[in-house]
Amino acid sequence: MTLHPFSPEGRDAALKRLAAETFDLLVVGGGITGAGLARDAALRGLNVALVEKEDFGHGTSGRSSKLVHGGLRYLVHGEVRLVRESARERAVLRRVAPHLVHPLPFLFPLFHGDSTFFYRTGLSIYDWLAGVTPAEQHRMIDTETVRQWAPGLRDPLKCGIAYGEYITDDARLTMENARSAAEWGAAVANHVQVTGFRYEGERVVGVHLRDELTGDTFPASARVVVNATGPWAEHTLARSALEGPKQLLLSKGIHLLFRAERLPVFGAVTLRLPDGTMGFAIPRWQYVYVGTTDVEYHGDIDHPGADEAAIAHLLRLVQHSFPEAGLTQDDIVSTWAGVRPLIAQPGKSPRDTSRHDEVWRIRPGLLTIVGGKLTTYRQMANRVMAQVAREVGQAAGDNRRTAEVPLPGADVDTPGFSAFRDRMLREYDAAGVPAEITDRIAWLYGKGMKTLLEYGQEDSAWLQPLAPGTRALRGEVRLAVEQEMAMSLIDFMDRRSALLLFSDDQGRAAAPEAARIMADLLGWSEARRAAELEAYLALADKHGPTGGRADRAAGSAAPPVEPVVHE
Repeated sequence: MTLHPFSPEGRDAALKRLAAETFDLLVVGGGITGAGLARDAALRGLNVALVEKEDFGHGTSGRSSKLVHGGLRYLVHGEVRLVRESARERAVLRRVAPHLVHPLPFLFPLFHGDSTFFYRTGLSIYDWLAGVTPAEQHRMIDTETVRQWAPGLRDPLKCGIAYGEYITDDARLTMENARSAAEWGAAVANHVQVTGFRYEGERVVGVHLRDELTGDTFPASARVVVNATGPWAEHTLARSALEGPKQLLLSKGIHLLFRAERLPVFGAVTLRLPDGTMGFAIPRWQYVYVGTTDVEYHGDIDHPGADEAAIAHLLRLVQHSFPEAGLTQDDIVSTWAGVRPLIAQPGKSPRDTSRHDEVWRIRPGLLTIVGGKLTTYRQMANRVMAQVAREVGQAAGDNRRTAEVPLPGADVDTPGFSAFRDRMLREYDAAGVPAEITDRIAWLYGKGMKTLLEYGQEDSAWLQPLAPGTRALRGEVRLAVEQEMAMSLIDFMDRRSALLLFSDDQGRAAAPEAARIMADLLGWSEARRAAELEAYLALADKHGPTGGRADRAAGSAAPPVEPVVHE
């Protein structure tokens, strides 16, 4: 049997390689930037390593607005290149990850007093920059259609503009990029922390590592090290008394989750307050989430939470937009918060700060990538690779293959992913899996749907729910351990299954059985199983309707809130 690179044994093999080999490129940080870079370099044939101190998508890349979008609002700031790049990347990501990048129709409602010409002009420019087909171009919709799209939307409504974007599961998109890198030869391991850099003279020649699961420490060697740790970039450098040429501006964005029956929208909707500040409501499964804020953040970047001021602001935004819904804080199912690593621009607030990225040469052999956004991760990697090529004095090729090779979940055995999905839906129906569970599985797993059915053929118990009323299968835990490098209960509950954020109880009912299965598969002691469950339930508490208490406990004041349209 072939060793899967994202199994526990595959992780062990990666650790042995990290201790023994000299890599062309060692990437520090398993967010979308680092995972995408490792995949790019591996597809170019380089000997690559990727390490992450927590888990893939642990930070910002698992706490975004979960959109693959063009950044329409950035046109207001004149960032034409960023919008063009983002808008065109949508089609690429849809092609390589059709199982994770799903079409999301977006509604921009217009009210009396709004300039139809102004907004149509902006969207016409957006369509042109994106290079969309005539069928994909924005269109005007009348008031009745707007009401069908977003029942209860406030008056005085005039009409609306519909255009297309995409929604994804950001943490799984990140994990699949890291897994793809491993499948193309990279040594990839989560829960491995860089404790410092290694030098020969002024040149960085590797890092010092600590396996967070065992406590083992060892050195790793590389021709080039890239610091891709996002909000932690300055901390990573400071451990070795290094700093970048510019400062980061950390910005916190939060989201609120509601049940769809309390906020029934049938596509994404832009929301606005009378002062012009904006947000959005986005449907996903049986939920709708509302976001986001853009506030300078000085708290604990390891544990950002949804603070009271931000919750109150977003609740006011949705109450103003849907006055008949009668939403209160009691309707909030869950919350999440993420920290954006922006490049500081003097005199600009987080809301007005560019989302562009930069590559800094800190020392010979050490680069740092900062800024950017999820949608443009592939092009960010390409820019880093250009710097890597200069660092080693040889050509690195291009990133063409990252736009051609499907991510692991889309690498199916039928011509066309949609045909594979349709076949899987029929087989799940024949296996007696309820449609509401199958819909969620199809939305997240792609090729993994077939693996879950194979588990069910071995033992039908794998196709049973983790708990009564939970829309997740027991086999998902096994898949996460055997093929997705889930090494902790939080890895599975949060970033593999999305049960932490997208379930009525933050996954509390499912967690005990998931912990039991992981304990069996990973050989945990009873004490370890209990500790994993306790840690998860504590995390679930922080993502409930008042999860921002974590911020206040850390001594972070609640600054004024500046909402944004997308992140």
